[in-house]
This record gives sequence, C-alpha cells and structure tokens, in this order.
Amino acid sequence: MAGATIPILIMQMPSERENLVRDIDGLKDRIQLVWHDVLSKPMTAGERQELRDTLESLISELNNLETKLDQLPGPGVAA
Repeated sequence: MAGATIPILIMQMPSERENLVRDIDGLKDRIQLVWHDVLSKPMTAGERQELRDTLESLISELNNLETKLDQLPGPGVAA
C-alpha cells in the first residue's frame, strides 16, 4: 500500500457551553448519588453531617455553573 494516505480525524474542541453542560450533568449525578447515600445507608450523625456538607458544596458549585451557562451568549438554557 505504498503511497496510501491515512485520513486524519480532526476533533473539534468542546465549546465553553458544552463543557459547562457536561460539568452540570456530572454534578447533578454526584448530588443524586450523595442523596441516595444519605437516605439509604445507616450512618453516624457525623457521617450524615459530612454528607450534608458535601451536598451543600456540590449544590453551590452547580448553581455557580448554571449561572455561568445562563450568562453565555447563544442558544440554550441550563438543563
């Protein structure tokens, strides 16, 4: 196969909007998993407090990312 050309795939870098949507979706999944743990696993009061603190932090970050997404120009609304 002398002289054969190998096609080069050029992947477009994700846009800021796509990155934010991906991060938001990931945070929503993590929040859901933490809630599941809080509701389903027997824990000490300290463990529950640690998970509540984690939830507050994740929700705060989710709100920040959704605000950033809402401020971007272009189509779309935070999911």
